Amino acid sequence: KAVEPFSGVLRFALVPPPADDSGVTGTGFPGIHDGVQLSSSSGVKRLIYHASVYPVAGHVTWEFQKEGSTNSNGVNQAISSLVGGGGTSGGSLSSINKYAKVKFEFDTLSMADASQGSTDKSSLHSQLLMLSLPHHAELMDGSDILKNELFDLEYHCIKGRMIPIVGTSWQYQETLPSLGFDDDDALTQIATMDGGIRQTILDQVKKDLVRVLPTFDENVYGFGKQVARLAQLVHISYMLSSPSAANKSHKANKKDTKAAPHTNASFVQEGLDSLRRLLCTFLRDGQKDTLMFDSQFGGIVTKDGLEDTQADFGNGRFNDHHFHYGYLLYASAILGLYDPHFVHDYGAYVDSLLYDVAYSSNSETASVDDNFFPFTRHMNWYDGHSFASGLFPYGNGKSQESSSEAVNCYYGAYLWSKIRYGDGGAIDSAISSRKDGTDFARLLLAMEIRGAKTYWHMMPEKTKLTSLNGPALRVYNNKFAENYMVGNLGMLDAVCSTWFGTNKLYVHMINFVPLTAITPILFDETYVKEEFSNVISKLYDDVEMAWKGYVVGDRAIIDPNSAWEDAARLISYELDAALSLSQLLYFISTRKTFTVSGGSSSVLPGT
Repeated sequence: KAVEPFSGVLRFALVPPPADDSGVTGTGFPGIHDGVQLSSSSGVKRLIYHASVYPVAGHVTWEFQKEGSTNSNGVNQAISSLVGGGGTSGGSLSSINKYAKVKFEFDTLSMADASQGSTDKSSLHSQLLMLSLPHHAELMDGSDILKNELFDLEYHCIKGRMIPIVGTSWQYQETLPSLGFDDDDALTQIATMDGGIRQTILDQVKKDLVRVLPTFDENVYGFGKQVARLAQLVHISYMLSSPSAANKSHKANKKDTKAAPHTNASFVQEGLDSLRRLLCTFLRDGQKDTLMFDSQFGGIVTKDGLEDTQADFGNGRFNDHHFHYGYLLYASAILGLYDPHFVHDYGAYVDSLLYDVAYSSNSETASVDDNFFPFTRHMNWYDGHSFASGLFPYGNGKSQESSSEAVNCYYGAYLWSKIRYGDGGAIDSAISSRKDGTDFARLLLAMEIRGAKTYWHMMPEKTKLTSLNGPALRVYNNKFAENYMVGNLGMLDAVCSTWFGTNKLYVHMINFVPLTAITPILFDETYVKEEFSNVISKLYDDVEMAWKGYVVGDRAIIDPNSAWEDAARLISYELDAALSLSQLLYFISTRKTFTVSGGSSSVLPGT
């Protein structure tokens, strides 16, 4: 019994019950622990030993390197082999950074410090005990990780088993994706593409450029998907109708490529003109639902979203901004690639969208710059992925449904930053003093891909998957993993359903859209083979047209020849707003195992 009011720090430790065979922590029935077990437990002894030191603040920093080390899991080698196959897709790899070193540093206090003031960090470095998530432990140096024989307790959270780490500093290395507007397989295939296939796709592009155009009646999300579709159509038309454009658009020096010339077909220029007119009008607030700056919270929001919290998917309360603006960034990057005047005239407009979702400054609340945007609005650096939730309170905390659209955001941010500033551009207000902006967007992209492949993509049994084809951790139990895809991941739950339905098709395809060059990096062949065989193939024949293009695209990753035949039965203007038949045919025909020729297919698409 206390004899006077207590002022200080109390620490309590939960000693978890043993895990069952499936890796799920037990229910904690009375008597599950006894005194003998606890007194001999290496984990309990560790908890007692480290009890006096606790964290009071955290800081995240990053730096970029041209060379890096490979951890014991070989993850970085796997990533590099997948996304860094050559210099054709984003400049010479010898001239750009390949790796990012991410560092977490924790400020600590000790209960032994009577003044509760600052303590000597060096003396506490080996005493702070924290728990990491699976993706941290996979990438970190093993010297600070407590092995099972040194810590026999198992702590589990919604993201799987948490790994004990000793020390006030964590650091790990991410390999940065190096692709440009097309992946290396696509560039190789385009160079040798059959003339009949090329013409089939161009004929479809001509149709799609006049009948699937964006409309200003859409909300910001809908317009973003539509204008990104138009932009990709423009890019496809350039790549397939002018061989020189295909080469020039991927050189390291973007100053030589932004005005990639085309002297062949008038429809290509007409498509570019349409993209310029529609996107510039939108950025100038030519639509009714205009974009505005919220000076209270710091960010770009829609007028309708400010007036109605439920409008525009909650955009006015900062819901889903990375989904919405990712499409606009992607479209702006393509327009900037082919029209340097757009970058000069509208760069500041697009930068405001970039800042809203991928700002690299203001990570410390004690010091902020003159631009009132939060540090990486949606990205949670500890969890290793974004959360889509804005200012809305939910019982399960923040959550995210469409992991692929989050990846699309940072892919668009990377492409726009590369076009706007080059390989060393900045994503903050002090452009002259920050030289890593484009790499920063690449880091966000790498993190989001790793997060999606670790915590959304699932395979049962002991098959292991993590980001970019690396060796994987077993995050979820086998029964749950038989769903192969998490629909919505919250801070306190992971479910195989979506906001708009429980259909397995919705769960998988909302985490697949849109279809771009980043798709086969997010969805590697190993995963898709299992996902398609066990889930998608059973739904394939009955998929509604709006989603059908995406399941065909999913199949194309493992069987592009069959996917080409399936695409012949699609109706372009009935597909999702972000997709047309032209984009799907382009994606299919640029897969490395595609062998269909113009004269060998019994049914060629023409819808």
